[in-house]
Amino acid sequence: MTGRKIHTVDPKTGDKTVLVEVEDQPNGMCFAADGALIYSSMFDTKLYRYKDGAKGRVSLDDTGARVLHGQDPGPGRLLRIDPDGAVSSVEEGIIFPNALCISPDGKTLYNAETFGYGLHKFDLGDDGSLSNKQKVWAAASIAGGATGKFVDIDGGCMDAEGGIWLSLLALEQFARLDLKTGTITHRVKVEGHATACTLGGDDGKTLYMLTNWVPEGEDLFTAMVALKTRCTVSAARVDIAHGDAQP
Repeated sequence: MTGRKIHTVDPKTGDKTVLVEVEDQPNGMCFAADGALIYSSMFDTKLYRYKDGAKGRVSLDDTGARVLHGQDPGPGRLLRIDPDGAVSSVEEGIIFPNALCISPDGKTLYNAETFGYGLHKFDLGDDGSLSNKQKVWAAASIAGGATGKFVDIDGGCMDAEGGIWLSLLALEQFARLDLKTGTITHRVKVEGHATACTLGGDDGKTLYMLTNWVPEGEDLFTAMVALKTRCTVSAARVDIAHGDAQP
C-alpha cells in the first residue's frame, strides 16, 4: 500500500517486478473469473481492472476510517459493484470490514470485522444481496480470551472444503478454521504481523502468506506511513487445495 505499487513475484527465485504503479495507494485486490486483476485505489476511492476482460459483480469492503492517518476505527460497510458500475451498500455498521470470501458453492459470504474481533457470515443472493448475518467465530477465542487493538483478523482465503485461512495479525500466525466445527485445524506461526494470505500454485495447495514486521516499540500505522515496516511473502504447502472459493 504505502509503496504505491503492485508487484508480481516469481515464487521460484523471489524476483519481483512492478506490474503497475498506483499513486493513490493500492489496497485490496482479486482476480476475476477471466483472470483479470481487480484492485482498489484508496485515496481516489476507485476500483480498477488491469487489462480488459469480462465484467462481473465485485464485493468490496469500505473500512469507514483512515486508520493509517490517525483516525480511530469506525463503522464501515460492504458494497456491491454491479457489471454496469452501479454501487450499492449491502451491509452497514461493520467496524473495519476485512477479508471477504465467498464459499465454493457461491451461496455464503464471509467477512472479518477487524476491530470487532470476529468473523461473520451472510447468505449471498444471486443478485449480490446479503441477509441472515451471523457471527461464527471470534479471534479472541484462541488468544486466551484477550482483547486488544490487534487481536484480530486481517486477510483471509477459503479452500475447496469451505475451510478458511485467517491472518491473525498480532497473534503472529495464519490459522485454518473449520467452519463446520468451529475449530482450528492447522496453524503456521510467523515472526511479525500476519497480514494477508491466499491459496495458489499449480495445484492450489500452496498457501502464500504476507507478514509485516514493525520495529519494536513502534505503532503499526505510524511505522507504515513512515515506510519503516518490512513485508515478507512466504509459502507453505497445505493439504486442501483452493477449489472454487473466491478469491
